[in-house]
Amino acid sequence: MFSETDRRGGPDDAFIEELSRLKRQGASVLVVGSTRASQQTETCRRLLGHAIERPRRRILVSTAGGTRDVFDVVSERTADRLSVITHDVQTRSAAAADSSPISAIPETSTSTDSIVDLGVAISSAIENLETAADGLEPSELRIGVDSLLPLLEEYGRERVFRFIHLTNGRTRDAGGMIHYHLPVERDADIAPVLSPLFDVIVELRERNGVSQERWSLKGGTLCSGWISTTEV
Repeated sequence: MFSETDRRGGPDDAFIEELSRLKRQGASVLVVGSTRASQQTETCRRLLGHAIERPRRRILVSTAGGTRDVFDVVSERTADRLSVITHDVQTRSAAAADSSPISAIPETSTSTDSIVDLGVAISSAIENLETAADGLEPSELRIGVDSLLPLLEEYGRERVFRFIHLTNGRTRDAGGMIHYHLPVERDADIAPVLSPLFDVIVELRERNGVSQERWSLKGGTLCSGWISTTEV
């Protein structure tokens, strides 16, 4: 996700070493920032490991409506490498729908209608991919959840907090990386409530037409600084 060379003021060696350790042992990532859908989608693609020439097993979780196709973020179409889960809640915010990088889901997806069922479906999908792979290599499993806003609106902070905690633990047990989109600003009230659950916080913004990211690890003690996504 970050180049080891020519960082020019970007992440230092301690940051790169810690990020590498997290990728080996499994990690959880919260992506914050109400930016354009195209930036959300590109960040999702990179966190799902689309540019890496090695086997990946991926789970996509859709919680918000929209028009972008799931294959905008992944290219796999086989059940042994891709699992898609949809969660239909009654309350959907316009912000969540507008920033959802995962939608227009294939007919072969699994549908859930409670947050408990959603957690079970993710755990079952991980187990199925583990079986198909005869065991997963570190960082082989990548999971993307397109927006937490519909879940927060439907179930409240406490239940969503518990869901994230359990799902992160199951993903880490499989040596995988999971990321969730929270399309609000970093200083929004909900962000500091959820942040302690995550190993990595990725902030998105746009400055002078340039998409930028800032990665924070270990509670913010290690930080990449703002970097153009063309450098990531």
